[in-house]
Amino acid sequence: MEAQVKKIDFTGQNIYAGFDVHKKSWKVTIMAEDTFYKTFTQPPNPEVLYNYLKSNFPGGNYHSAYEAGFCGFWIHDKLTSLGVRSIVVNPADIPTTDKERVQKEDKRDSRKIARSLSTGTLVPIYTPTIQTQRDRSLISICAICHGSTNCHAINNLSRSFGPRINANFTL
Repeated sequence: MEAQVKKIDFTGQNIYAGFDVHKKSWKVTIMAEDTFYKTFTQPPNPEVLYNYLKSNFPGGNYHSAYEAGFCGFWIHDKLTSLGVRSIVVNPADIPTTDKERVQKEDKRDSRKIARSLSTGTLVPIYTPTIQTQRDRSLISICAICHGSTNCHAINNLSRSFGPRINANFTL
């Protein structure tokens, strides 16, 4: 007698990942529709998260959210390129209870983000394009080192990003 293997299929179902980002690890909470599934710690890598979603929730519509902060927008950019509907949110805009405000911890924060994402109460912040991020970084560096000999090296290095920000832009 052959054992029947039932293949799990989440086609058409929304899967939500709320995560709290840190330099060495992320605390991730997964919700399937309106049900908490799991909270876990993972390496700080968007591809690890995507592979987890893909293998555990095949065919699902993946959504993710994290708080804007030190890490910028590279996580959002990578998840979006993998097909995840990702948003970055202002930490102050995440609905928080008094208990969550007093008992702040990564697990609680990731659950709060996942819950708010699943209910549609999160408002994303503007996420600049990669080119805009590069332009802003270059301008910031130039403002810091204005007049130094390193600025010429930075100006030459900026050409490796592609076309100049502005043909009339000088240091």
